[in-house]
Amino acid sequence: MRVTRLISATLAGLLPLIPLGCTNGPKLIANSHIDYNKAVRQVMNEELLLNIVRMRYAEAPQMVSVSSINTSFETSSGGGANVGWGNGVSGPASWGVDGSLTFRDNPTISITPRQGEEVAKQLLGSIAPATIAYLAGAGYRLDHIFALLVENTNGLRSYTAAGTLPARGGDAEYGEFLEAIRVLQERNEIMCGFLKAYDDYDGAVDRSSLQPSDFLAAIQSGKRWRPVDGNTESWALHTYDLEPIIWISPEGQETPEGKTVIRLLNLDTDEPYFWLSSLKFQETPTEPTDSIRVRMRSVYGVMNLLSLAVELPRVDAEEKRALPVLPPGTHPLTVHEFLDVAMHVHDAPSPPENAWVAVRCRGYWFYIDDRELASKRTFTLVVELLNLQMSSDDGGSTSPILTIPVG
Repeated sequence: MRVTRLISATLAGLLPLIPLGCTNGPKLIANSHIDYNKAVRQVMNEELLLNIVRMRYAEAPQMVSVSSINTSFETSSGGGANVGWGNGVSGPASWGVDGSLTFRDNPTISITPRQGEEVAKQLLGSIAPATIAYLAGAGYRLDHIFALLVENTNGLRSYTAAGTLPARGGDAEYGEFLEAIRVLQERNEIMCGFLKAYDDYDGAVDRSSLQPSDFLAAIQSGKRWRPVDGNTESWALHTYDLEPIIWISPEGQETPEGKTVIRLLNLDTDEPYFWLSSLKFQETPTEPTDSIRVRMRSVYGVMNLLSLAVELPRVDAEEKRALPVLPPGTHPLTVHEFLDVAMHVHDAPSPPENAWVAVRCRGYWFYIDDRELASKRTFTLVVELLNLQMSSDDGGSTSPILTIPVG
């Protein structure tokens, strides 16, 4: 009887180690979800950096997406006991308990190359001006956004990095423009965001004829009833949309930096804000305007520009294996002046220490140092830009789906 109790107690101690079906579901999710999240993010960062390095060497980028992750978990267990009897009076001379516990994760990961007409349009087409407002709302510096994303602002040219051609400097005043924006933003005297804009109406009705159901029907159809020119009696049905704007405070407009922005873009100071829209002309407007019109780069254009921030191994630079950049000092505004502050991709012959993200290419390691915050922020801005541009209607999902079946 004593032996039976001993074996029973020992086996009972093993029971907590044996998984009990779907009671492990929450633990499996907790132990796997974050690890898969980290892995997918790391791969996306490494892929982006690899493509930026490739473009420095005039190679075509290639992108793939992890479209789905399906994983199954298998567990098995076993146990037993053995007793060796020395004599029948004093009890067993030897005893033991043995057991096994096996846990296995079987993932199936689907990786899809990003290609086709829709993807080409998203990566080669011009970025929408509204993207400036989205990124500014996310906390990115407005001067960095303009430097990275914008080629021309009301006729004022930024620098250009055009893939197979050498980088060229922009208008000398573009550097003044970026610096003025930086100072205004530090003083909280310039903001970029969205404003609800109503279109022109067609016909008007008397306010007294409108019923609550009319207001509800308008909301459901994406429209609004509004007074006509401030007339409280005459109302019209309007459609509206959120439009990007840039606002400079009245105090900011009186500062040297505010006056610089207004002069360079020929803005109308009687306007409370300035509409941000696509550029429809190449020259600075001849009359004061209420609009800041921009010609945007494509995603590939942004990556081309950042590829010039890649530090080259000495041999590759001497043998001219990579695209040339604009020599420092040849223009008042050079690519170097921006990239030296915004981003720096180092090279190393062996796996680097303190790397935030690193890839191996052409026999060398290229990496962003974890201690260089500006580089990390600029790189993350491009990641957010890709997320905005790469929509899920291109025939594949941009966000991988993780499926975890548990018993």
